[in-house]
Amino acid sequence: MSDLTCSERLTIPTFNAEFVPEEDGGPCTESAVARLVIDHDGEKCGDGGLCLFDPAEGLELDPWRQERLLCANHLHEHEAAVAERGELVGETLTRR
Repeated sequence: MSDLTCSERLTIPTFNAEFVPEEDGGPCTESAVARLVIDHDGEKCGDGGLCLFDPAEGLELDPWRQERLLCANHLHEHEAAVAERGELVGETLTRR
Protein backbone atom coordinates (compact mmCIF):
# COMPACT_ATOMS: atom_id res chain seq x y z
CA MET A 1 0.00 0.00 0.00
CA SER A 2 3.04 2.27 0.29
CA ASP A 3 2.88 3.16 -3.41
CA LEU A 4 -0.74 4.32 -3.04
CA THR A 5 -1.65 7.90 -2.16
CA CYS A 6 -4.17 9.03 0.44
CA SER A 7 -7.57 9.67 -1.16
CA GLU A 8 -8.67 12.33 1.34
CA ARG A 9 -8.61 16.08 0.79
CA LEU A 10 -6.69 18.58 2.89
CA THR A 11 -8.73 21.10 4.84
CA ILE A 12 -7.30 24.41 5.97
CA PRO A 13 -8.90 26.16 8.96
CA THR A 14 -9.82 29.80 8.31
CA PHE A 15 -9.55 32.88 10.53
CA ASN A 16 -13.28 33.15 11.13
CA ALA A 17 -14.97 29.76 11.38
CA GLU A 18 -18.34 31.45 11.83
CA PHE A 19 -18.42 32.55 8.17
CA VAL A 20 -16.13 30.02 6.47
CA PRO A 21 -15.23 27.01 8.63
CA GLU A 22 -12.50 25.65 6.35
CA GLU A 23 -11.04 25.83 2.88
CA ASP A 24 -10.24 23.01 0.48
CA GLY A 25 -6.47 22.56 0.32
CA GLY A 26 -6.62 20.05 -2.51
CA PRO A 27 -5.86 16.34 -2.55
CA CYS A 28 -3.59 14.86 0.10
CA THR A 29 -0.24 13.74 -1.33
CA GLU A 30 0.91 11.54 1.58
CA SER A 31 1.39 7.75 1.25
CA ALA A 32 -1.54 5.62 2.35
CA VAL A 33 -1.06 3.54 5.51
CA ALA A 34 -4.62 2.19 5.82
CA ARG A 35 -7.66 1.29 3.73
CA LEU A 36 -11.17 2.07 4.98
CA VAL A 37 -14.07 0.27 3.32
CA ILE A 38 -17.62 1.44 4.07
CA ASP A 39 -20.62 -0.60 2.97
CA HIS A 40 -23.42 1.91 2.34
CA ASP A 41 -26.75 0.22 2.88
CA GLY A 42 -28.66 3.04 4.58
CA GLU A 43 -28.28 1.69 8.13
CA LYS A 44 -24.91 0.10 9.03
CA CYS A 45 -22.92 2.99 7.57
CA GLY A 46 -24.52 5.56 9.88
CA ASP A 47 -25.79 7.79 7.05
CA GLY A 48 -29.44 7.35 8.05
CA GLY A 49 -30.47 6.33 4.54
CA LEU A 50 -29.06 9.46 2.85
CA CYS A 51 -26.35 7.39 1.16
CA LEU A 52 -29.02 5.62 -0.91
CA PHE A 53 -30.42 8.84 -2.37
CA ASP A 54 -28.87 10.77 -5.26
CA PRO A 55 -29.79 14.44 -4.69
CA ALA A 56 -28.69 15.51 -8.19
CA GLU A 57 -30.94 13.00 -9.96
CA GLY A 58 -33.55 12.55 -7.22
CA LEU A 59 -33.24 8.77 -7.54
CA GLU A 60 -32.78 5.97 -5.05
CA LEU A 61 -29.46 4.12 -5.28
CA ASP A 62 -28.65 0.48 -4.71
CA PRO A 63 -26.37 -0.35 -1.75
CA TRP A 64 -22.76 0.45 -2.66
CA ARG A 65 -19.22 0.17 -1.31
CA GLN A 66 -16.89 3.13 -0.69
CA GLU A 67 -13.14 2.70 -0.40
CA ARG A 68 -10.92 5.38 1.13
CA LEU A 69 -7.14 5.32 1.45
CA LEU A 70 -5.80 7.08 4.56
CA CYS A 71 -2.37 8.53 5.34
CA ALA A 72 -1.13 8.59 8.95
CA ASN A 73 -2.71 12.02 9.63
CA HIS A 74 -6.10 11.13 8.16
CA LEU A 75 -6.01 7.76 9.95
CA HIS A 76 -5.52 9.63 13.23
CA GLU A 77 -8.52 11.88 12.38
CA HIS A 78 -10.63 8.82 11.56
CA GLU A 79 -9.65 7.09 14.81
CA ALA A 80 -10.56 10.24 16.78
CA ALA A 81 -13.97 10.33 15.07
CA VAL A 82 -14.55 6.63 15.86
CA ALA A 83 -13.61 7.22 19.50
CA GLU A 84 -16.21 10.00 19.64
CA ARG A 85 -19.11 8.32 17.79
CA GLY A 86 -18.31 4.62 18.18
CA GLU A 87 -17.56 2.00 15.53
CA LEU A 88 -19.97 1.41 12.67
CA VAL A 89 -20.92 -2.12 11.64
CA GLY A 90 -20.44 -1.25 7.95
CA GLU A 91 -16.83 -0.06 8.31
CA THR A 92 -13.73 -2.18 7.83
CA LEU A 93 -10.31 -0.66 8.50
CA THR A 94 -7.20 -2.45 7.26
CA ARG A 95 -3.79 -1.14 8.22
CA ARG A 96 -0.69 -1.68 6.15
